[in-house]
Amino acid sequence: MRLALDVAPLRNPAFRRVFLARTVALFGIGFVMVAVPLQVFALTGSTAGVAFVSVAVGGSALAGTMLGGMLADRGDRRRLIIGARATAAIAFAVLAGNALLPEPQLWVIYLCGIAEGVANGVSGSALMAATPSIVPRDKLAAAGALMAVMADLGSVAAPALGGLLVSATGFWGNYAVCAVAGTLTVTLLGRLPPLPPPETATRESLPQALRAVAGYVRRDRIVGPTLLAGLVAGLLSGWNVLLPAFGQEVLGLRPDGLGLLYAAPAAGALVGSLTSGWMGSVARPGRFVMGALLLSGAGLVVVGLTGWFAVAIAGLVLFGAGRVVGDVLRYTIVQEHTPDQYRGRLAALWSAQITVGVSLGAAAAGGLSAFVPAGGAFPVYGALGMAGAVVLALLLSTLRRLRRS
Repeated sequence: MRLALDVAPLRNPAFRRVFLARTVALFGIGFVMVAVPLQVFALTGSTAGVAFVSVAVGGSALAGTMLGGMLADRGDRRRLIIGARATAAIAFAVLAGNALLPEPQLWVIYLCGIAEGVANGVSGSALMAATPSIVPRDKLAAAGALMAVMADLGSVAAPALGGLLVSATGFWGNYAVCAVAGTLTVTLLGRLPPLPPPETATRESLPQALRAVAGYVRRDRIVGPTLLAGLVAGLLSGWNVLLPAFGQEVLGLRPDGLGLLYAAPAAGALVGSLTSGWMGSVARPGRFVMGALLLSGAGLVVVGLTGWFAVAIAGLVLFGAGRVVGDVLRYTIVQEHTPDQYRGRLAALWSAQITVGVSLGAAAAGGLSAFVPAGGAFPVYGALGMAGAVVLALLLSTLRRLRRS
């Protein structure tokens, strides 16, 4: 059984540019992932406030994914991706300016977070829709694993460095680096060739196009259940809302230590991605998708068991390993079973199920924090996620029995 990461898609110049640009972009996103919740918590002193900004960003990203999916089926995906990333770079620059004010404005953080969410949604949908036109079908799993490695490499280092930057320069320095990364991303993407939509590009109105793809997902016995499994995986990903209070009240951490906690899931995911060679040949991918959900939930339970920093790191690493296995396998299943005429809109639904799941998970975590002490929130949250995974496995028999030909 092959374990080593398959790097064959990187021989394609277009995919290689996307890979590099996305890596740089995710460094910026990783920095913001630390700075925004810390700044909101510093301004409000409220975990609910952190949860609320996460929900606002998630809602805007959902709108962006739907818009991006529609536009990706109608026009040049290269222009769409570049425009979205340029918008994110501007939002980062505004956040840096706001952080330099004597009294930073909370509404500016929300506004820029919403703008960034829309940009991330649009670019994510367009990029996923374009990938099958760049990468051969038999290398889609490898491309998905490389995308995961790309995300994890940025996510391992960026949150830790972002926490150090907040400690050293304040929030403005963190955001300024994000703005520079956004500019570099646009420069790299500018060298891509045109990425036109399929020849069967939709010309339907927005309601008609959405009804068509919704009908397909409802009828298909593989893609629909896979998206539902992704929604549950997203619900398990609202844990970051709990970290500011958990890190300060239970572990007594400063921002640099908290950055290490944010980076830990990416470290686990990176290990999983680098040993992902076996995923392209899994005969029963649906079963591994369900097992990955259980592994992620178990990792979150471990986080809050002892109140020890090392154990919390280990639990988040375990969560990240389970997350990446599920992500890559679900990505491959959807790409292999989606007809060309639905790729853009399915890419939007793919991003939407993640965004909705994470936003609902963040809201649930924020609500849970009002009833459960910071030290017990992680075990309760993880146990609920594991219960949801068991229920899902029992209900989605077609996905559980899926056999790759």
